[in-house]
Amino acid sequence: MDNMRIKKTVLKKTGNYVVKFFSLLYDHTEGFLMVLLVWLLVLDVLLGILARYVHFDVVFATELGKYIFIWLCAIGISAAAKDNQHVRIYFMAKRIPINPRITWIITQVLFLIFSTFFFFWGLSLTWMHYSMGKMAVGFQFPMYIFTAALPVGFALTSIRLIQDIFKKMRSSGKTDIWESHIQEEISEISDEFLNTKG
Repeated sequence: MDNMRIKKTVLKKTGNYVVKFFSLLYDHTEGFLMVLLVWLLVLDVLLGILARYVHFDVVFATELGKYIFIWLCAIGISAAAKDNQHVRIYFMAKRIPINPRITWIITQVLFLIFSTFFFFWGLSLTWMHYSMGKMAVGFQFPMYIFTAALPVGFALTSIRLIQDIFKKMRSSGKTDIWESHIQEEISEISDEFLNTKG
């Protein structure tokens, strides 16, 4: 009986750790990917610089850097969507005589349509490169690995937008979303400023 209780406790704790791990991974997917890509970009640039000093021609260094940067930008779009950091025309939204929650949802839905379009376009482009067996010009590496940045980045962006739309739809709508978003931005900036000063 004690063994069964111990097994149940262990399974419960293990399950909690697994859930926490996947929750952490889901919350910080873009952050993990961007850190990895920045490190790859730094290493690529350093390799290119060192190659020039030792007079060793590294053909792929410049081109690889461009493709890593494309991946970085694609993931960055999703990271900005997750934290609601994309540029919004606040003064126009304030002048529209509609509930601020509705205008916020409309802007997110329009962004979702844009994101979904680029997801499918990127997917078709990646599939075309895969089926043709196209290689990168500077070095023999499959092109579809680089163009996959578009469907991956915009898929993550779409997920974050859907998540935000449902969150706003469930909210009470008593507060002005645009105002609260700006207040959050101001408090974050002031906190960062105080932390750097202190």
